[in-house]
Amino acid sequence: MMPAAAEARAALASRLGKRGYAHSVAVAQTAARLADAYGVDAREAYLAGLLHDWSRDEDGATLCAEAVRLGIDATPVDEAVPYLLHARTGAAALRERFPGLPERILESVERHTFGGPDMTDLDRVVYLADALEPARDTPAVDELREQVGRASLDELYARAYAAALEHLIRRRRRIHPATVDAWNSIVGESG
Repeated sequence: MMPAAAEARAALASRLGKRGYAHSVAVAQTAARLADAYGVDAREAYLAGLLHDWSRDEDGATLCAEAVRLGIDATPVDEAVPYLLHARTGAAALRERFPGLPERILESVERHTFGGPDMTDLDRVVYLADALEPARDTPAVDELREQVGRASLDELYARAYAAALEHLIRRRRRIHPATVDAWNSIVGESG
């Protein structure tokens, strides 16, 4: 059985600091609005957005230990930047904490950082909600927000993903292999 939003909020509030919790609530609200705009189940989008950063506040050593415990393969990029494990460890921990949580919600949590091939509409909504929530101030965010409901969900996701990649490159950040796979899937779908 899917947890009630109040139960999920209470559990999340006990795990995250004030800033992380506020971000998660904003992502949940943004996900519900995006879901309404694109014909996706708003309740599922809200819950996935709310829980997307379940493991956000764990330190690098804890994330790496959790990855080992949960059987998650860590890449050299994950080991260099353990924060990148939080989506996968979070989804796995949520499976344990909320056994009735639908797999599609868990997959959206797992995919919110890198995206991936075969993204569902719910996955795209959660990814976008994380990128577009009101506190975000990345270079392309205002333009992307203006496209909600105008551009197709696939196109908006592709634009947001491209902006995220450009941001990583400009800041000379490591690019996870899953990011490359997701981008190749996006351009394979559109081109």
